[in-house]
Order: sequence, then C-alpha cells, then structure tokens
Amino acid sequence: MGDPKDFQFNLPAAARPGVHSLHEKIHAAAWAAAPGSTSARPEAAASAIRTIVIHATAGSSTEGAVSVVAARRASFHWLVADEDEAAHGDFVWATAPESRAAWHVRNTCFHPDVYNGARRVNDWSLGIEIVNAQRGGDGFSDWQLQATAQIVRYAWAKYSNLAHVVSHARLDPDRRTDPGSRFPWEKFEALVLLDQCLRTTNNV
Repeated sequence: MGDPKDFQFNLPAAARPGVHSLHEKIHAAAWAAAPGSTSARPEAAASAIRTIVIHATAGSSTEGAVSVVAARRASFHWLVADEDEAAHGDFVWATAPESRAAWHVRNTCFHPDVYNGARRVNDWSLGIEIVNAQRGGDGFSDWQLQATAQIVRYAWAKYSNLAHVVSHARLDPDRRTDPGSRFPWEKFEALVLLDQCLRTTNNV
C-alpha cells in the first residue's frame, strides 16, 4: 500500500468544502490532562493551522493512548477508536483543544514539502491518532478511514490556511513508520478529496 515516508497530499484551496460538522465527544481524562501536555500556539489557530498529521497508536486501545497523554509524554487532538471499542462506528474522541499545540511531532522534525520545511510542526498542525497495533493482521476499518477523513474535512473547512495532510513517518522518517504500510493512503486521500466519507450509513 506504499511507503508511509511518502504519504502526503495537499488540499486544493479552490475545493475547500463548506462548513462541516464533526461527531466528536470530549474524552474527559485526556482533556483534563491537556493543559499539562500541550503548549500555547505562537499565533491563533485560525491562521496558524497549515498541516494535519496522521498517526497510529501502535497499541490496541483508546485508554492505552490516553495514558500517554496523562503521563505528559505526548498529546494529539483527536483519537479514532478501534473496531472492538464502543466509540467505533459512532464518534471520534476529542482529546485536546484545537487552540493548543499538541505534542505529536518532535520539534526538530520537518520535510521540505510541508509548509516550506518549517520546524516546530506542533505549532502549526493538528494531530490525529488512529488506534491500531501496527503489527500482525491489524488493519484499518472502513469506518476508521471514513472518520479520519471526516476530521480532515471538518478542519479543512474551518482553517483557511490548512494545506497539507501527511503521515508522521513523512516528518520523522528515522524514528517513525506510522500510520504504517498497511494504511491505505490513496483510499484515504480519495475519501477526503471526493467526499466519499459522507456516503455511509455510519456517518461521523
């Protein structure tokens, strides 16, 4: 399905969607930990947001991912549940305020094709974590792809400077492989750009 180090597509400004709703619920534990596991952005999110970064948890549960936030080791803005979790097929978890910079990419990381090679990615990005073990036969469900695409479309409509969607591996290729080679990036791109994510009986 491709090398995650190459996973990137750009969002055409001319095709920016209208206002999109998002079926999300605040994860109480992650949200409570957010003040200590996020930072203030140097400028308002409305103008700062340029990129969305797609991650996979390398774990099997929402609670496992949230434990990392609680320990103040990392953070992210949304979490997409796995197939055996109650939220799957229903809603995505909001885990940190969009106004805050989540700690989902190392400050030294960059890519020349992403926001002109700027560093400090967290200051101008949003992070989405998808619960996936990244090993064995753990694939990504159709709903996980649809839900993640819907988050991107929600943000694309909301943030006028949002231009890039990239994998974590694209920005940190020496240390990260997520969302992994099993992630169907081309299908995901089509869901974002062609609005196929809305043609489902389990809309997010």
